[in-house]
Amino acid sequence: MHAEEISPDYLQHLVDAAHRKSFDPYRHIDWDVRFDDSRFYFPENLVTLYGTPLWESMTRAERVRLSLHEAASTLGTGIWFENLLCFKLTDYLTNISPHDAHFYWMQIEVADECRHSMMFAEVIKRANAPWYRPRFGNLMTIFSKYLTPKASMIMGALIAEAVTDYLNRRVAQDPDCHPVMRELSRIHIVEEARHIGYAREWLKNNWPKLGLVQREWTRGDALVSTRIMASILVHPDVYKNCGLPPEARRTARKNLNTRKTVLAMSAEVTKFLSELGVIGARQVPQWRALGLMA
Repeated sequence: MHAEEISPDYLQHLVDAAHRKSFDPYRHIDWDVRFDDSRFYFPENLVTLYGTPLWESMTRAERVRLSLHEAASTLGTGIWFENLLCFKLTDYLTNISPHDAHFYWMQIEVADECRHSMMFAEVIKRANAPWYRPRFGNLMTIFSKYLTPKASMIMGALIAEAVTDYLNRRVAQDPDCHPVMRELSRIHIVEEARHIGYAREWLKNNWPKLGLVQREWTRGDALVSTRIMASILVHPDVYKNCGLPPEARRTARKNLNTRKTVLAMSAEVTKFLSELGVIGARQVPQWRALGLMA
């Protein structure tokens, strides 16, 4: 990263905000609350089978258990993604001087992501939930680590954080959700807001400077990244591990409510990308075909 890519004053604003408001999940979350089937882990209407005949046939305990496994799968995906992001950031950090404001900002973002991964892991461990690694994770990791250009990396970070921000806000606002999930979501909202702000500012400053080939490459990456994030949050093994019939996965994929959730998760980032010019008239049909735009 070079200083001219983003305003040093804006970077300093983010650094100052982090000093004022950062959280230690081991102090700010009450981990003594039991992880049982008395409360949902995602709002009911975010669970992938919600509204289907199969959902109607399930007991409340079965529905709660499915919400727990879907939450654990989403958190597992979050750990995987944040580890990749930390790899890229520390790679950039090897060439950044401590005199550059980027040095301090990136150290803060890595520290934030490490704390997030630990609190996600605590939920998975304490709830005795499986570790759901994203399918094809090794292949995506190799591509992301070694072949992803800077603009695509920042675009991917914005997409992942915007998608999960929607879920976090829904969980934090739902009084029927487990208290740990609600507090985790509140922490994530505050700290990821800085990361989202950075990515948006970087892209605003640098998208106009990209050459034609790099723009087209980044456009393709944005579409693929958004679709991947929307599709890998819930691992197929979730349904089997919850004792659901083999057709559960197919039912979830066809569920109109789930498709509406994907649209809602993508709405904020597709609006920004449209305003930026990443999604133009030529790209809109592709985004609509993948269920990412109305």
